[in-house]
Amino acid sequence: MSQQSETWTVRDVLNWTSQKFAGLELPTPLLDAQLLIGSVLSLSKVQIYTQLDRPLIESERSLLRELVRRRLSGEPVAYLLSQKSWHDLDLFVDNRVLVPRPETETLLDVVLAICRHENRQPKKILDLCSGSGCLAIALARAYPEAQVVAVDISSEALEIAQINCERNSVTNIQLHKADVLLPETYADGLLSGPFDIIVSNPPYVSESEWLGCDVSVRCFEPKLALVGGEQGWLMPRLLLTQLSSSGLLAQAGVLGFELGISHPEVLSRELTSQLTIPFSEPMQAVACQRPVWEFPRNQWFAVKDYTQRSRFLFAVKDQL
Repeated sequence: MSQQSETWTVRDVLNWTSQKFAGLELPTPLLDAQLLIGSVLSLSKVQIYTQLDRPLIESERSLLRELVRRRLSGEPVAYLLSQKSWHDLDLFVDNRVLVPRPETETLLDVVLAICRHENRQPKKILDLCSGSGCLAIALARAYPEAQVVAVDISSEALEIAQINCERNSVTNIQLHKADVLLPETYADGLLSGPFDIIVSNPPYVSESEWLGCDVSVRCFEPKLALVGGEQGWLMPRLLLTQLSSSGLLAQAGVLGFELGISHPEVLSRELTSQLTIPFSEPMQAVACQRPVWEFPRNQWFAVKDYTQRSRFLFAVKDQL
């Protein structure tokens, strides 16, 4: 956008900005432009199109130029706006936490569908590697009578999670700082189980995958929340081993992990003899669109995402 004094309308900046983003092959150029313009002008997406001929004053153009510059450098729109709409939540986010992804919504949706179909009423819920708190908060809102515990190793992430609890009017969550890979985390009473639901979106990107990530991920999002070791499934493997030995999952519990592509199958080979819940041979992988009553029970199984990639590891114990 020129800094000269000619008039720029909403239409002009929308076209210019979306074309600029498209030129750099950003994945959602028009949506990004709409969000940034809407933020500067306090307009919804619908209002943008009803006010296309509205001229921008210089202070608005100056603010928008700065946001566009930062977006062109790769900074995620969610960080630019300090906001992310996820599932039915309005979340505060910045570079202390990962931007919540649609894949994690799939994990949540499967858990909710299982509980809804079987009329499960969880009393205790555990979210490990909680980050922004998105999973814990969504489950706390779905089950307001439940006690929800959210754990993360990062004090900064827990600060964001606390903001999001307040932002979404959730009071039934306890936030704990702990290393989920250490045995003492499970042995000192910090996590008082058993839990009816256990969910986790742990770091599962390998070092080599991280180096190949888009600049918006590699240069802006916290590496601690992304990388699970030289092999991305290493941290999930250690975490699952700790969970199995701790006995934190209730007798009729549901456990779900978000993992890297094909990691459920890798872990089924690595952990067959180490977990109390058995793996089938070969491991079953079901589409997330399948009716939940068709999901296996009392064994580990994989759930595919909407692109039919194996991404989630689940165990569902039958209710007594």
